[in-house]
Amino acid sequence: MSTDNFLGLAIANNRAAHAAVRSADINYENYISWKKHAKELEAEVARLKDALAIKTARADGLAAMNKAYAEAHPDSPLRADSGKRYKDGDIKRKITLIFEAAFDASAKNLGISNPASRRAD
Repeated sequence: MSTDNFLGLAIANNRAAHAAVRSADINYENYISWKKHAKELEAEVARLKDALAIKTARADGLAAMNKAYAEAHPDSPLRADSGKRYKDGDIKRKITLIFEAAFDASAKNLGISNPASRRAD
């Protein structure tokens, strides 16, 4: 092998080695960036799970409260037939219409475009 060929091969190998190191550095930086992003997402998921647990517990508490109210006051005007029906034909009580109005308003404020499609009907 001539000196020129050898020198050309050495330069090409040196360039390839530098390119590989640059690529490895970029890949490592991407790895670190994605690892940081994954930790941020894991923290957000944990926060959202906690918020959902609290909302679920609140809903369960309100359901228990509603059941106790219904048992203690079966003749309340709020429990009267509203004249509206669920899709299965069961009556909707007046208190249900209050719930639906509040649910729909809250859902719209939270960006849900068709809240009625997201609740029991």
